[in-house]
Amino acid sequence: MSDPLRPIPIQELKALGMAHRWQIEQTIAGLASLTPVRGQLTVEHQGTVLAVKGQVATIVTLCCDRCLQHFNHPIQAAADESIWLGEAGPGAADEKEAIQTDAQLLELDVDACDQLNPRGSFDPEHWVFEQLTLQIPLVNHCGSDCPGPSTWSSDGRGGDPRWAALGQLKP
Repeated sequence: MSDPLRPIPIQELKALGMAHRWQIEQTIAGLASLTPVRGQLTVEHQGTVLAVKGQVATIVTLCCDRCLQHFNHPIQAAADESIWLGEAGPGAADEKEAIQTDAQLLELDVDACDQLNPRGSFDPEHWVFEQLTLQIPLVNHCGSDCPGPSTWSSDGRGGDPRWAALGQLKP
C-alpha cells in the first residue's frame, strides 16, 4: 500500500537525514482524472534547499476546442526541482538579503525558483497537482480524425440560421 500524500514538516525531513519516498497511486484533490495518479516522489532536505524529484502520470478528460467532443488525454510529468528554504529569497524585501541569497544559490549550483519557510511544511499532493496541471495542453485537439465544428444544417450550406436575414441583403 502506498503512503498517503500528506504535508510533511520540513523540520521532520531535516531530522530524517535521508530522502523521503512516496509510491503514488491515488486521486489528487482538484485534478479530475479518470485513473489514479501513479508514480513516485522523492524529497530530501539538503541544508538550504529541498530537493524534490518525481515522475507521475494519469489520464484526464478534455474537451476538443474544434468539435467540442470529450476525449481522454494521458498526461505525465517528470521533474527534478530544488526549493529554497529560507526567509529571504527571490522575493526578498531587503536588496542585501537578496544578493546574499543569490550568492548562496550560485555556490550550491542550484536554480531554485520556489521558496518555502523552513519552519513550514512541504505538501507533496499539491506539488504533484502543480506538475500535472502544467502538462495539460492550452489548446485541446482530439486528434487527426477531428470532425471539426458542427454545422447548423445538413443541406451543405452550413450557415447559422440566425444570420439568414443578413444573407438576404446580398445583391
